[in-house]
Amino acid sequence: MPLADRREGADLVVVGASVGGLAAAVTAADRGCQVVLVERAKELGGNAAGTDGAIVAAGSRWQRDAGLADDPERLATDLAASAVAPGEAEVIRVLAAQAAVLVEWLADRCGSAMRLLPAGVGGPGPARLHAVAEHGGASLVAALVRVVSRHHRIRVRAGIEATHLLREDRVVTGAAVKPDRRGAPTIAGRVLLACGGFVANDELIGQHCPAVGNLPVGGAALATGDGLRFAVDAGARTGGLDRCEVTALYALPAHLEVPTVLLDLGAILVNQAGQRFADEHSDALPLALQVRAQPGHVAYLVFDDRIAAAAGADPFVEHVVLPRAGRRGATPADLAKQLELNVDGLQAAIAGTPLESPLRAVRVTGARLRTLGGLIVDSRARVLDTDGEPVPGLYATGGVTAALAVGVPGLAPLAALGLGRLAALDVLAAAE
Repeated sequence: MPLADRREGADLVVVGASVGGLAAAVTAADRGCQVVLVERAKELGGNAAGTDGAIVAAGSRWQRDAGLADDPERLATDLAASAVAPGEAEVIRVLAAQAAVLVEWLADRCGSAMRLLPAGVGGPGPARLHAVAEHGGASLVAALVRVVSRHHRIRVRAGIEATHLLREDRVVTGAAVKPDRRGAPTIAGRVLLACGGFVANDELIGQHCPAVGNLPVGGAALATGDGLRFAVDAGARTGGLDRCEVTALYALPAHLEVPTVLLDLGAILVNQAGQRFADEHSDALPLALQVRAQPGHVAYLVFDDRIAAAAGADPFVEHVVLPRAGRRGATPADLAKQLELNVDGLQAAIAGTPLESPLRAVRVTGARLRTLGGLIVDSRARVLDTDGEPVPGLYATGGVTAALAVGVPGLAPLAALGLGRLAALDVLAAAE
């Protein structure tokens, strides 16, 4: 697909090097497209490195090897039952249909060591979660970045900020960026917005999600809503802007999302005085606010080796959370000394629970993780306008889009990666 000037044009301009943007770039470039990838941060991968990155899929070869009979239709039905809006059923169906292809592509094209997690990890139901190697989202990012950085059809412009979309009438024709020595200030081509939502924009949070305004941002400092603003200026429709995902278990100083499976298995929360202060099975927002109300705005997730072993069925817990964020003490007094907790309070909190020494703990705080509202897209990742029609030349994936469902393990990574690949395939189809 020849270009008159490769310094100023591309078949696909990806704004945001999230995992969805990286997957789109590789998919398009492998099929002959010239791709420019623009990322405001110096590093690629967005916020995925601090998450488990597991992808829900049905009908994969890992399921077949495990003797599991599953299929995309069954997955689509199960996911649709959790969808936020009935109109998203077609998007979910298409994502479910390509999920197995996606995880196999990650293994075969990107060199990711995929692993099928046991049934029960992430919730009830069949074994469908596919994890990338031992380090979850960090391993997923590393695999995609390795391919992107070596691809001769992908030009990466990291550390550079997009400023607005280029348009002719209703058609998006490219993106403008702050000029630097590596290229022109405008890049012509179809545009995929693969950036974050607006969780780090206090003004927008106050406008749309005021209940979470007092929580700090957990890891997504660059998700300031720029992609949302670009698309809305082009006539895009939005939905669910009042939805935001929060956690009471944001590990400090490791800056990781701690899976709630530890609470499900019997972990407790104590404050600096060693005292339990909340019902650990409360909804996420009330629990996060209660954690923030404790001295120092922190709490300690306390559990034992039995719980650690059970949660360790998830390699992200075993290889990332526990080594990077956890402490271990042979006795309550030992753990209390390490964390400067009141030992009498800790011993009283443990009394009457099934917890047994040795004990473990993770220092946590409440945080807002990501916004769940955003741009509305169709099953080809095309951004829809206020009339429900595609905005010509504009696609979106990842945090800038409206979430398909809340609390469904593995769906967010599937949607981000899947919509990125669907956008690339649609760009290819349009060019034929």
